[in-house]
Amino acid sequence: MATPRIYCCEALGPEVRGALSGGSLAGAECTTFTGCCGRPPVSWDDLRRLCGGSPAIVVGGECLGHLGAPPDDLPRTRLVKKRHCAALVCGDYAFDRLTGGGGYLVTPGWLAGWRSFVEGWGFDQSTGADFFAESCARITLVDTGSCPESAGLLQEFGAFVQRPVESVPVGLELLSLQLERAHGELERQVAADAAPAPASDYALLLDLLSRVSSCSGEQRVIEELLSVFGMLFGARETAFIPGNGGPLYRHGEAVTQDRTLRKLATEVQGSFEVAADAAGFLVRLSHNGLVGWLWSGHFALPQHLQRYLNLAASAANVCAMAIVSARTVSHSLKESEDKYRLLFENMGNGFALLKMLLGPMGTPADFRFVEVNPAFEAFTGRNEEDLVGRTMLELLPNFESSQLESLGLLAREGTPLALERYFFNGKCCQVWLFRPRPGYCGMIINDITKQKLLEDKLRQSIKMESVGRLAGGVAHEFNNMLSVIIGYAEMLGMEYQGNRRIADTLKEICKAAQRSRDLTAQLLSFSRQQLISPKMIDVNQALGELARKVSLLAGRETRVSLKLCREPWPVKIDPAQLEEIVSNIVSNAGAAMPGGGDLVIGTGNITVGEELCSTNIDAAPGEYLEITISDSGHGMDGETCRHIFEPFFTTREVGQGNGLGLATVYGMVTQNGGFVTVESERGVGTTFRVCLPRHQYRVQEAKPVPAGGGTGTVLVVEDDEIVGRMTVKMLEHMGYRVLLAGNAMQALELCRSEHRIDLVLSDVMLPGASGKDAVETILALRPDLKVIYMSGYAPETLLDKGVDRSRVNFIQKPFDMASLDEKIKAALTGSFATA
Repeated sequence: MATPRIYCCEALGPEVRGALSGGSLAGAECTTFTGCCGRPPVSWDDLRRLCGGSPAIVVGGECLGHLGAPPDDLPRTRLVKKRHCAALVCGDYAFDRLTGGGGYLVTPGWLAGWRSFVEGWGFDQSTGADFFAESCARITLVDTGSCPESAGLLQEFGAFVQRPVESVPVGLELLSLQLERAHGELERQVAADAAPAPASDYALLLDLLSRVSSCSGEQRVIEELLSVFGMLFGARETAFIPGNGGPLYRHGEAVTQDRTLRKLATEVQGSFEVAADAAGFLVRLSHNGLVGWLWSGHFALPQHLQRYLNLAASAANVCAMAIVSARTVSHSLKESEDKYRLLFENMGNGFALLKMLLGPMGTPADFRFVEVNPAFEAFTGRNEEDLVGRTMLELLPNFESSQLESLGLLAREGTPLALERYFFNGKCCQVWLFRPRPGYCGMIINDITKQKLLEDKLRQSIKMESVGRLAGGVAHEFNNMLSVIIGYAEMLGMEYQGNRRIADTLKEICKAAQRSRDLTAQLLSFSRQQLISPKMIDVNQALGELARKVSLLAGRETRVSLKLCREPWPVKIDPAQLEEIVSNIVSNAGAAMPGGGDLVIGTGNITVGEELCSTNIDAAPGEYLEITISDSGHGMDGETCRHIFEPFFTTREVGQGNGLGLATVYGMVTQNGGFVTVESERGVGTTFRVCLPRHQYRVQEAKPVPAGGGTGTVLVVEDDEIVGRMTVKMLEHMGYRVLLAGNAMQALELCRSEHRIDLVLSDVMLPGASGKDAVETILALRPDLKVIYMSGYAPETLLDKGVDRSRVNFIQKPFDMASLDEKIKAALTGSFATA
């Protein structure tokens, strides 16, 4: 049958033309007629004049709503109608939802002539606005994209009726489907009118087509289809010509040449085409586009050609759907297989598929590897040829029987298993086990070795931080008491200089206090809370100067050598800290070599990447100067190495060490933005690697403040009564006039009443207002005063209190008279005047 003519209401013209383009009805001619928008509805007489009795499809909304079944003289007319033009495009459900929400639905075609429609209703702008205000909340455009001017026309119409507007995007698939369905009904009507086939023919056709529909795979469907048509028509040859230009499929004899069939296919205008010699016919197969053509040639009983055509036309849609469905399923299956294979080959986790092997009693005896992915090969260190076909007990002879039973239960019942920590080839991993199908086991392995190392490092960091906070607090209180002990002992020593026995006793007290002060300094170093003065240094030069000193710490029998790189990167660190770091490590090396040995100190420039950072929580990517200190001592095992930097952990005998040396190293190195590692093995020796970040630019070092003599008045602000009295006596012994205030209020009163104050020595932590607040209030009255802060806490406490250390003087408790006198003279003669 030739493609029918299509007539549609003018409100649907753009939509119908858009739905026809690119589909199976692309060649159909579309003509618009005047609808009932402001005019009387369309009657059957109007359609008789319009269609002239030829096969036609008529499309419309309200204009066709009153029409029933076509009259006898118009049997080849098919109506595609709904209650409203917009419902044909968006469907009844969407139409009800949008109108129920207050929308008045219009199409792009309707908007193109909205002025004539409104005038036909008899509305001017005022009456139109009143009408739409009562009937709807907004104007809703069912936008199919078929008319670019729709947006502007929508705004014009909305302004005319004074209603807000909205646009709802809608596809043309629904309208296209309705047109194709009407076309199919019309084709069957035309075929039935030509030569109705007996019901037995259709029963046979349905039976044969059921065989086609049950096939899987496009090639199998086409082969079965050709067989069915050959059997149904007694054809000597059947063939399928794909619409995409692919190779032909044939069944029976190859009587007609491929070139002839392809040429005949190009001549098909409607649903089928009969060859010029009536030796066969081509049926067009289409479903959502052209699928191909089916050829039946040299069939039995050629006098029944029309009957054959009726059957073929009836079967065409089913055949096309079967081919497209098989093609889609095949394509989807291939896509799924490709995706699975891509995932399987590239997934980071190791995957293996194993098959359960049963023993004599039907119990799980072993599992054989069926398939493995590259990640599993890398994880096990074996390639696929070494794994597939072998069993678990062959590859893992120590695999526990209880776990084998659990795997068997999994393969039978499907209950998944998870092993949180499982060590394999020295690697820590997580193992997930599941059943992909009965009798099989899937294994997914995730290497968590790095994660475990990071967890251990994080726990270590948290522990060190907690102990550091405790150590810092203890050191503060201890420093206050040591300040009292040292101060009074020194003053008594001065008073009893003539009594040798008392003077020697006081000297020993001072020595003990000094040793205790060194211990608190180590606590502060470990907790990264000690006062430091970082400077740009040449590490090679510094190590060269330290070599002789550290050789004594290593022992007389130890041979010390230096292996320094030619151009070490500059670093910024307190020289005293560098000396302390090297001395502590060398001291431990000497203890590990009681009979002497070799000690090598070296330097080198290194660049640290993400791989090292993933296993060392203190490290960050960047450039470092590495200091290596290697000894040939007795070494340590792995467990000792994991705890070596913890405070109070020591491998020495009781009384030979306090366990703070390497903890101090750790604190100092990390305080300077670096990290430290240790490598050791029993009987081989130990290597410490201290990595300090490269300093990228030089800064101008502050010149030392020249010391000068002089007297004056010092205001001491200290809330601890014992420490305050001791400080007053120390200052008086040193020749200063001293005023003491226990809090900020007292200090302020003294500054108001006393005009001869030269310097304020204030504790950072005071009750009520902080030392900084007290000093700032005093400086507001006396801006000429010099300031020194003191504290047993870390200098970082100044930052917490908002004090810039680069602008003030600071002295760490405990301090002796000499240190205090030097700090005061420097403050009185130096540039640091205000906080």
